Amino acid sequence: MEVSFPKLGLAFNIDRVAFSLFGLDIYWYAVLIMTGFILAVLYAWRSTKTFDVKIDPLIDIVLVGLFCGILGARIYYVIFRLKSYNSLWDMINIRDGGLAIYGGVILAFVSGLIMCKYVEKVEILPVFDIAAIGFLIGQGIGRWGNFMNQEAFGSQTNLPWGMYSANTYYYNMVDGVSQKIGPTTVHPCFLYESLWCLTGFVLLHFISRKVYKFKGQMFLSYLVWYGLGRAWIEGLRTDSLWLVDDVVKVSQLLAVLCVLAAGALLYLGWNDKPIRLPGIKRTGKGSGLAGLGYSVELLNVYFQPTKVWTAAHPETEDAQTSQEGTDRPTEISSEESEQS
Repeated sequence: MEVSFPKLGLAFNIDRVAFSLFGLDIYWYAVLIMTGFILAVLYAWRSTKTFDVKIDPLIDIVLVGLFCGILGARIYYVIFRLKSYNSLWDMINIRDGGLAIYGGVILAFVSGLIMCKYVEKVEILPVFDIAAIGFLIGQGIGRWGNFMNQEAFGSQTNLPWGMYSANTYYYNMVDGVSQKIGPTTVHPCFLYESLWCLTGFVLLHFISRKVYKFKGQMFLSYLVWYGLGRAWIEGLRTDSLWLVDDVVKVSQLLAVLCVLAAGALLYLGWNDKPIRLPGIKRTGKGSGLAGLGYSVELLNVYFQPTKVWTAAHPETEDAQTSQEGTDRPTEISSEESEQS
């Protein structure tokens, strides 16, 4: 397939098949995804000291996360396009495409949470921090698989970098269905997202080495950075998954919610503010939840400072030590909870 950028005078002949192995076609999409994954693992391996994470449990968590990420990406995509599938085989056959990155991110982090807490029994937030930066590497490289497939592009554009191929059409929504109207140059959304993710990787790498203040900071920063870019880029795309046809795009809405929630937590963590979360505590009385003797209380949860930050700011470690002497994090009593 020929892909061109007419106003830049660039043209390429691409084939979505990278090579064949024992008669089985191996697609560039898979090659690029695995390349991004391997580079992300290498980065994590070189960064374990910064994040105070041991490599052996991290590798186990990452491998499980890879499998769950692919599974989650497919489930997310299928859920919002159920009408497009006629059989179970169609639903699980990913060789014809159909992966949604947000589904992959969600299930990968859920699996990571379970692995950290119940299997490897390691601290969760530092693992999430190192994984978040790795995600930006993988996404930045993996998006070029969309270029090789000529998919995930945007709407019509007359900008100098507009892309044209046999797959690029001007689309219009007709009765909630995106229909082709005519060939045109379009936004190369794969390129936008790739550059956005790789720029985010550079920024978060620098922050993790210089101003990595509290555990969870990189994970929250990833959600804000990627959410901002995805909310903008998703608005340009013509192949989006819709929550409400022609009104609300699923990934765009999710991106905005991630930015708002993670941004608020990032602000609280950076300013040493506690986070109040609901918790359940046994009261010893039968008047609690459904008479079982439990009551709901608000808990003050703190983001713990990192070694990078305390090494550069020794006063932080002293303050943390004094806080631990006062039972940090603290619990709010049931009376205070009721008053609040």
